[in-house]
Amino acid sequence: MLASLRYPAYRWLWLSNLSASAGRWSLVFILGVQILDLTHSSFWVGAGLFLTQGPVVLLAPFSGVLADRFDRRLLNSASCALSALVTGSFALLNALGLLALPLLLALCLLFGVSFVLQMTLRSTLVPSLVPPRDLLNGISLSQVGTQGAEFLGPALTTPLLVAGGPVLAWSFCALLYVCATVLCLPIGVTKASAHAGPVGHGVGHSFQYLWARPVVMTIVVAVALHCSLTMSFQGMLPMFVSNDLHSSAATYGGLLTSIGLGAVLGSLTLAHFSERRYRPALFMVSLVGSGALLALMASFQALPLVFSAAFLVGASQAMFMSMSLALIQSSVDDHFRGRATSVYQMITLAPMAVLGWGMGGVADVIEPRPVMIVMGTLFVLAMGLYLLLSPWLRRLLGAEGWRGGVTVTGPGLVGTVV
Repeated sequence: MLASLRYPAYRWLWLSNLSASAGRWSLVFILGVQILDLTHSSFWVGAGLFLTQGPVVLLAPFSGVLADRFDRRLLNSASCALSALVTGSFALLNALGLLALPLLLALCLLFGVSFVLQMTLRSTLVPSLVPPRDLLNGISLSQVGTQGAEFLGPALTTPLLVAGGPVLAWSFCALLYVCATVLCLPIGVTKASAHAGPVGHGVGHSFQYLWARPVVMTIVVAVALHCSLTMSFQGMLPMFVSNDLHSSAATYGGLLTSIGLGAVLGSLTLAHFSERRYRPALFMVSLVGSGALLALMASFQALPLVFSAAFLVGASQAMFMSMSLALIQSSVDDHFRGRATSVYQMITLAPMAVLGWGMGGVADVIEPRPVMIVMGTLFVLAMGLYLLLSPWLRRLLGAEGWRGGVTVTGPGLVGTVV
């Protein structure tokens, strides 16, 4: 289960990732509470969360090129330092009583720039620090840190916010990013391998490169649907807690904690059962569970059932995203990994940011509960239709679909499955 932690450089990255991700989920929690208190509008909650991810549309290709050209370790540390500066500014402005909505949104945008850079760089660093045979294990353990921080961040920040207010909570968030900056430095210089031949830098070139790998494009479409329909509910989650569950900010923090704790278990399960023979079953369970469990979570009234379903939502979504990223990372050359990863970040973060904002606005006029139920159900139906239409997706439900370097030809199947 912990195979990748044998490598010292990977251990430093894992700790840095844990600290930065805890800072990220602390920010999501504090921001959601503070904007809702300030505006009493779920629309503005969605807008703030959109700005923390929305820059991916413009910056992801740029971050991918940087990752393929320069020291990935140093760039990741610099982006964490920028996040520390932004969250420290939140603490200072709260202490001075100067935090108004326009300034808050401007800081959200600046944080979004640093966050997009970190997402691309951290994902690109993993294949540079572990051998190919341990890649799925390494990515799964990274998700343990990333998604486990969804549990750890709110769990640590909720009592600080309740007892000490936003200044203490934001200060703790900034400290987490300072730790992430320092912990990444011992990794050492990590640059992409040398390559020959022309390689384009635009989004078009990236999609053209990935289009030649059918299984990768199949996963790209599946991930786009997944993030659009099952992971864009964050913008309406505070209003769901307030209006549908008739509860407080502590319940909102507890719900995020449950989702994050489930993600830890899902990622650990995947790390333990990372052999090829287990992947088809885990892929199918995570694919169906991501939508069905979201619908169940939204339909429950009792808090214990909501928290239990949220735990399983986190587990299934983390497993699906880890397997998808591992498949993409193992299918591309190292000198193109940054740009390929940036495309992955675009298709994951952009729908979550845009639709998350939209869902926040919808929650102001429509009860969040039925919207979340419809979105979860729609994902299951959409993936069922996609399975019927895509031979490449159907191959991933069998062990052969996960066999590295197998060239397949046949009706509707031409290419290499990695």
